[in-house]
Amino acid sequence: MTIKTPDKLFSSSVLHQNLDCVAYAGVFLLLTGFLLNRVTNNIGAILIGLYTVIKIKEILPLFRHPWMISFILLGTIPFISDILSEGPGFYQERGIMKMILVLFPAFIFALKPGKKEINNFMVFFIMLMFLSTCYSLYHYISSYGNMFLTYKQSRIVATLSLGDHIRISWATLISCLFAFHILIKNRGTLRNLMIFYIFFQVFFLHILGSKTGLISLYLTILIMIFYLLPGIKKWYLLIVLPLLLLMPLAAYKTIPSFEQRINFIKYDFEHYIKGEYKEGLSDAVRYYSLKAGKDIVSEHLLFGTGFSRLQSITNKWYQKNIPAIKSENYFLPSSEILIYWASGGILGLLIFVYHILSPIFDNTLRNSMWFMSFFIPAAVSFTFETHLEGQLPLFLYGFLSAFFWYLAYDHEGIVENVVQ
Repeated sequence: MTIKTPDKLFSSSVLHQNLDCVAYAGVFLLLTGFLLNRVTNNIGAILIGLYTVIKIKEILPLFRHPWMISFILLGTIPFISDILSEGPGFYQERGIMKMILVLFPAFIFALKPGKKEINNFMVFFIMLMFLSTCYSLYHYISSYGNMFLTYKQSRIVATLSLGDHIRISWATLISCLFAFHILIKNRGTLRNLMIFYIFFQVFFLHILGSKTGLISLYLTILIMIFYLLPGIKKWYLLIVLPLLLLMPLAAYKTIPSFEQRINFIKYDFEHYIKGEYKEGLSDAVRYYSLKAGKDIVSEHLLFGTGFSRLQSITNKWYQKNIPAIKSENYFLPSSEILIYWASGGILGLLIFVYHILSPIFDNTLRNSMWFMSFFIPAAVSFTFETHLEGQLPLFLYGFLSAFFWYLAYDHEGIVENVVQ
């Protein structure tokens, strides 16, 4: 029998602490990089990657979990497609980027953060999004005189994360989920701060006017009410829903920039629904990208175009069908589901559907208010957003999906069952 000496115990403890420091430094850089720049985010990914590789033997059973398999398939199918279609030049395509989807759940379950670390992460995320909102509100107020003009031209208030107002609105909403999680577990000053924070950010989301953020906001509220109401009182939702619809109406009447945003959406819709393209109409570009995706799926129904070739085929569609659109607006289909279907054919579609439906068949995830309040709005938004087509959006979805997955299992005290 080998007895560990105090020196060996101390060395092991120091090594463990150093590894944890690397992990949390990686998380810090990932989150700050999401707001500031891709390079910082990349460094964070490298650090958590190193940590995960060192810990990989401890979490091998995780890779047999049905939802983890869906992450693996989502990440590897585009990568394999690029290798087959591009050969040695595969690394220049976007497929290799999606491989990082496998890293995030592996890292979170390898780290196994305790309740204190989870709470600290939520607080840090809230602080970052508060600073992000202050940045946007500063620009909103300082240029308030021109705000009516910018909203009429489909340009909205300045945001961090390289101006990605869609992902900023989504991250802001998620920070409100974290604030509510802290709120229900605390009393006194901290509880009041979280209440103020939630109202503050909901107000900001209406100023920002991102459709994805607002749709997700109202959907999240409905989901949380559904989980919070006792079984026999779920019919109260029939009363709550009309009241909830009054929120955007009140915002339309009281927030001038939100009114202008809604008016522009109506103006945009009146043009593209008639097939009248006009430069500067943002929803029109989204609408035509969906039409492009539908036509490409029809032509490549079974096997798809290949992930690396989808952009060039989409460009040809624009040139043929909407020649008035400038080349800088040749966007991929504005739906992640369409992208996987058009690129990967029936197999790509089945993989994506498997990823979306798999949590519903997991009792722990299905019964978790926190997980479903995050995941259902995300899954719905995949029909009209592309959260996996850029480094920072990919990070936001992948990392937070893994976090809420871990949170659901941690609340049930069954994390060890996943990795053992």
